[in-house]
Amino acid sequence: MNKKINILIVEDSKSFAQGLEALLLQNSIIDQVFIATNRNEALIQLKECSVDIIILDLNLGTSEYDGIDIAKKIKQQHSKKKIIVLTENIKTYLHEQLFNECHVDAYIDKRSDIKETFTAINEIIKGNTYTDIEVEKILENSRWIKTTKREKQIISLLAEGLTQLEIAEQLFISPRTVEKHIRNLFEKFKVKKTTELIVKYIKYRGSNRENVEETIPPFKSI
Repeated sequence: MNKKINILIVEDSKSFAQGLEALLLQNSIIDQVFIATNRNEALIQLKECSVDIIILDLNLGTSEYDGIDIAKKIKQQHSKKKIIVLTENIKTYLHEQLFNECHVDAYIDKRSDIKETFTAINEIIKGNTYTDIEVEKILENSRWIKTTKREKQIISLLAEGLTQLEIAEQLFISPRTVEKHIRNLFEKFKVKKTTELIVKYIKYRGSNRENVEETIPPFKSI
């Protein structure tokens, strides 16, 4: 990675932005760092300066617009620019909206170490998206909490090694219904294979055993 990178920080706290700027410039890959404290300044900087990556605070201190509005505007006018969102407000719906509607490239807890920011930069330069590890844990917990009782039963039985037909027989539902629930779980947990879903479930169960045992209802006896 030889090309140097220019970064625009969009942050209404100038002291935070300047602190982040100092940390970023410690890395030899960073050439220049620009700072904008509001939407208008950000759009002007993007027109006048050569910027590769925007680090955007999601919660700007104004009632007129927020980071989501700015992200949409930037992607509309500068679709090839990469956006890293910083926020302390970790919500599943925000994460999905930012990636699916605003097409941002990374989502980081504002309180994370600067190493997470550099990891995000490296990943998005490669063409990947990135969500920091601690945020991903919070999102996984949130997805589990929003999983229905029936979905919890099915994922638990999948983890025990039962086939879809065996699950249908045990729960007194049709195989097609089981298949539909599994498709919903794939979508909810952003996976494409049953094995990936089971791995996520086992990891969650290992770190949240008490919550899992409380939320999975007993199965009907055969």
